[in-house]
Amino acid sequence: MRQLLLFPGELAPRSEPRVAVELDPQVRPPRIHVVPDGASLVLASRLSSLLRERVEVELTDNAWTMVSYRRVQGRLRFRLHHMFARAHEPVMRALAGFTGRNRRAHGRAIDEYVRQNRELIRPLAPRPQAPLSPCGRVHDLAEIYAGLNARHFDGSIHARIGWGRRGPGGRKRSIKMGVYFHDQKVIRIHPALDDARVPRYFVEMVVFHEMLHQIHPPAVDAVGRRIVHGPDFRAAERRFPGYLRARAWEKAHLHLLLRQRS
Repeated sequence: MRQLLLFPGELAPRSEPRVAVELDPQVRPPRIHVVPDGASLVLASRLSSLLRERVEVELTDNAWTMVSYRRVQGRLRFRLHHMFARAHEPVMRALAGFTGRNRRAHGRAIDEYVRQNRELIRPLAPRPQAPLSPCGRVHDLAEIYAGLNARHFDGSIHARIGWGRRGPGGRKRSIKMGVYFHDQKVIRIHPALDDARVPRYFVEMVVFHEMLHQIHPPAVDAVGRRIVHGPDFRAAERRFPGYLRARAWEKAHLHLLLRQRS
């Protein structure tokens, strides 16, 4: 799936019914197969005329992904923020062109349209706060977080932290040490790190990494790709005093963490 993102977050978008428009070369305008909604219908018809292929359109209130598309069973399926219901012809051509080769230029045109219509993006509804347990059998994440916040961020990071849940058993080739949820400002650390054989300095490095996400949120490049660990993020991460030591430990003991994964 190709997508153009604006804001980082974790959300399940509300959407209106999907419609489909099929372009029949013998019929003008294209034949409409499903007609549940007027705005989606118009967009699908306009995009179908521009692209000369079968198109589906779904309008959403997603405050993060403005434009996405994918090809499924011979159809081009668009998911568009509802702001595009009022888009003029140049924007429609940019949406159509975004599926082709010159995606960079068309992406810039779409970005500009989104900036001009930001007031149409609905604020995210607050989510209920999930319970977190920062105090482990070996490592206290709340203490580690507070120390890092004071020493490296001047207390500017505002997040909650806790241990994650253990996943299903079985042999694994990788492990996600931690995760930061931007919309909730929550850090979860993999419980495999709550082990006496895992040194505190390594846990500190993982927590520091997740805290950096609040300062360096994901960005979107000119072709719509989401960049989570950009150059600024990586440079800040390498400035952590224990960075090389922690990475060396990780390389030498990854097998230990994989065994403790479940």
